[in-house]
Amino acid sequence: MSGIHGSAGTRPRGDAALLNAARTRVKTLRNGTQVVDSTVWRAVKAWAVDFGIVVALAIVVAVLVGSSEAGTAGTAAGAGVTTWLVAPWLYGFCCAGGRSLGSLASETEVVRISTGGAPGSWRAGWVMFARTVLFTVLVLVLLLGTAEGSAPSGAEPKGRHLTIDRRFPRLPAGAPAIPPYDRPADV
Repeated sequence: MSGIHGSAGTRPRGDAALLNAARTRVKTLRNGTQVVDSTVWRAVKAWAVDFGIVVALAIVVAVLVGSSEAGTAGTAAGAGVTTWLVAPWLYGFCCAGGRSLGSLASETEVVRISTGGAPGSWRAGWVMFARTVLFTVLVLVLLLGTAEGSAPSGAEPKGRHLTIDRRFPRLPAGAPAIPPYDRPADV
């Protein structure tokens, strides 16, 4: 993979504010490829769309199981939870190119930090599971921890994937030279 990762931009190049914001988000992957990191809001939008798809599917399965002749509230709840845990893996396997419906809606893409390539089928399933299940559990744990008055401990997780902004096929002019992603940042 050479050059800059992304697709053809549809926005006018004269939008100075957008280009200035992109210049501050340039990241260099471990293989030297420079990309524009996604904004937090675009990543949250992608996560929200993917989460909504998985939850909607879990609700549909729970309603179908609960409304069947042999369905009870317990079997409906069990089917819903099982679907919520399994569906992200299947959805991720279908989005192995790093482009889920959430990514398409937010003009982002999940790439490997090491190469800038697509995460692959197994990794895409894991990324989707982390977005829709683990992220939800993490938020609940943080909320409960805050309510209890304690703070979460532990080091920051080691990243293997990055959500990039697909609106920038080429780096904006004047983008700073950034060391590769795996080097520690100056604090």
